[in-house]
Amino acid sequence: MRATPATMRPLDARGGTTRPLELAPKRVHALGLTYAAHINETGGDGEARVVFDKDAASLLRGDDAVESPSRDALIAAIARLDAALAERVARRFVVLPPLFDYEVELGFVLLDEVRVVQLEQPDFAPPIGYFVANDLSARTVQVLGEGRADRMRFWGAAKSFPGFLVAGPTLWVPETPQADAILDVTLTLTVNGELRQRGRTMDLVATPRELLLAAARAVPSGVLEKGDAVLTGTPSGVAFTVAAWKRALASLLPGRTTRLAAALRAHASNPRMLEPGDVVEIDGGVLGRRRITIV
Repeated sequence: MRATPATMRPLDARGGTTRPLELAPKRVHALGLTYAAHINETGGDGEARVVFDKDAASLLRGDDAVESPSRDALIAAIARLDAALAERVARRFVVLPPLFDYEVELGFVLLDEVRVVQLEQPDFAPPIGYFVANDLSARTVQVLGEGRADRMRFWGAAKSFPGFLVAGPTLWVPETPQADAILDVTLTLTVNGELRQRGRTMDLVATPRELLLAAARAVPSGVLEKGDAVLTGTPSGVAFTVAAWKRALASLLPGRTTRLAAALRAHASNPRMLEPGDVVEIDGGVLGRRRITIV
């Protein structure tokens, strides 16, 4: 996995303005495997910039409480993807924990429409603002998609339960958009006061233009619309970690429910998974901080 692009330059927070974030996207485009350390901790094979959709309705509004998905909610989400698979899961698992995980991320808001043809130009400066987000995940749903041609649909579903998009309070906008430059901030996430994630945005393996290009290419129209949100992936420190050899071994297990059972056993006593009562706080420096409670 390559390191931060040599062409990417840091943007100083003093070179922009802040205002309250008013997020109301029609679409949320999410990217994964964009920090080398996170790829390593999840047993990635070197691929980068996977893209999937996160339901815009998952945006947490008002209240700062997020509900941990119930067994019924998990099975319903699986059924929308694959009814037969949902039936098998329901029969096999009387108890079905969500494997509830957290991900602090840098977010972009499109301040104007952009197209693939523009993003393919190396000197194009995307018109974006920045915010900090917590991209919550029910890994139980995500695991069931591994190895499938449509696995990105499972990634999206795992991250689209109500309240699973937690946005910080502040939007930062550069005074002048610049090509291949990014707001240089450190993102942190704590659970019950314990530091779990800490990552610098300069450690992303791609520039904002490259990340947006990947997102735009995944859209049939090739257009990112004004107001769209883009989540850029998470640094290391998530609860759900898998060594590369374990991921390879799991791929040999017959059947998706068998693979899920293995994942549930592996994380049955994982104290880092989110549980009701946990307090999770994200901090993006100039982008502000936001605290939620799992209920």
